[in-house]
Amino acid sequence: MTSGPWVVVVPAKSFAAAKTRCVGLAAADRAALARAMLTDVVGGLTRARRVHAVVVATTDPQVTGTALACGAVVAGRVGPPDLNEEVHAALRLAGEAYGDARLAVVMADLAAARPAEFDAALAAAGPYPRAVVADADGTGTTLLALTEAADFRPYLGPGSRRRFLADGYHDLPVLAPGLRRDVDTVAHLLDLRVGDLGAGTRAWAATPPPAGPPGVTRPDRLAHPQRTRHPA
Repeated sequence: MTSGPWVVVVPAKSFAAAKTRCVGLAAADRAALARAMLTDVVGGLTRARRVHAVVVATTDPQVTGTALACGAVVAGRVGPPDLNEEVHAALRLAGEAYGDARLAVVMADLAAARPAEFDAALAAAGPYPRAVVADADGTGTTLLALTEAADFRPYLGPGSRRRFLADGYHDLPVLAPGLRRDVDTVAHLLDLRVGDLGAGTRAWAATPPPAGPPGVTRPDRLAHPQRTRHPA
């Protein structure tokens, strides 16, 4: 096997539908957080040395505009939104468009992942036909590495790591905290060091929240990023 070049697919929900588990954030604030994290992930991938191209899987016009502005290619799919189907369609497009490049899938909510972490994980995945990086909880998936689109299986979602491992994916022992901490909840975001957040997410955390319904606002410590706690 080879360690590159790589084409990376990033699946992205519409900003309005993203981060619904971030309880306590107003809808507009959740959308802004999703946009900020996507900007950071795509920006980090485009700066990674091993990544040849980034393909964002979406059919949403706002997500499309953000992805294109960050230097990504956009692959849409006709039909009802479905994470696994959208990823598979984008992988097929990437495989056809970029020839012999290796393929990877990276989640859009890795708020602290850095280019060097992407490079290190892809280098580690190089010897294996299929590989997976687990999230910090050990149950989900933050990165998949594939040889071709046909290797993909529709396992993304809760408990995905177990399903990928059972299907023969190699478990990559990646220790990089930014690459393993996807942000599904406010607690996940607070687990990250502010200095490690991407520029977009850091700016989101430092900006006063938009006005919302009474009792639905950003938690105070997110409004003051210097107070975000460090992991134990």
